[in-house]
Amino acid sequence: MTDVFSDKLAQWRAYTATPWGRIRYSVVEEILRRQCADLGDGLRILDVGGGDGMDALPLALAGHDVTILDPSESWLAEAKRRAVEAGTSLTTLVGGLEDLPDGEWDLVLCHFVLQYRPAEPGDVRRLAAAVRPGGRLSVMVPNPASMVLRQLVTRGPEAALTELRADTKRAVTFEHDVRKVPMADLEAEVVSAGLELTGRFGTRIANDLLTDDAAKSDPAYFDRLLELERELCDQEPFVRIAGMYQLVAERPG
Repeated sequence: MTDVFSDKLAQWRAYTATPWGRIRYSVVEEILRRQCADLGDGLRILDVGGGDGMDALPLALAGHDVTILDPSESWLAEAKRRAVEAGTSLTTLVGGLEDLPDGEWDLVLCHFVLQYRPAEPGDVRRLAAAVRPGGRLSVMVPNPASMVLRQLVTRGPEAALTELRADTKRAVTFEHDVRKVPMADLEAEVVSAGLELTGRFGTRIANDLLTDDAAKSDPAYFDRLLELERELCDQEPFVRIAGMYQLVAERPG
């Protein structure tokens, strides 16, 4: 994974500054805030593949004990830099999903990692085993259903058919082909790992159906779009067509 990500930090910074990048992180921050409110204060949180700390930093600022595990030293250095700049701290560990630290955690995150991995259930089982009884796991990947709709509204039915029949998708920022992970398949893996699904969430539900990207740079337009995304993020059937979906599951206590 290091070869895929380590030299792409500049491109990633550019993505996170876009309106759709800001929507992704703003909505997920709110979803994670709700999970932490349920779990309590001063949580021990492990962010697997957390890279530059974009998901982890708001949790550290909220007073939680956050550790990021990632194979890229340069991305972890960026996470440390951002934490210092924000006036907080977090722990960083170099390693991949096979290198989970010992112990159990109140909340384990694994966002945008599984699509880069082979299709086998061992990853989710390892993540589930790291969650304490009564704790939660949050996993997040791009949504194959949204990919089809995005092609339909931007390029037409022929492109949508091609997307529907493809097993992989090109990750533009990282110039890498990733596997598609249908929501039903990942749900089945989570349940098979012994967890109870407690929530389905979606991010970039409205954004990815809007073809006028220039309009999203207008502050007033963006504020209303973000408000809509927050309203839709936990509502059926909208979560099913989100640009990316997030499953939250609890380890029975």
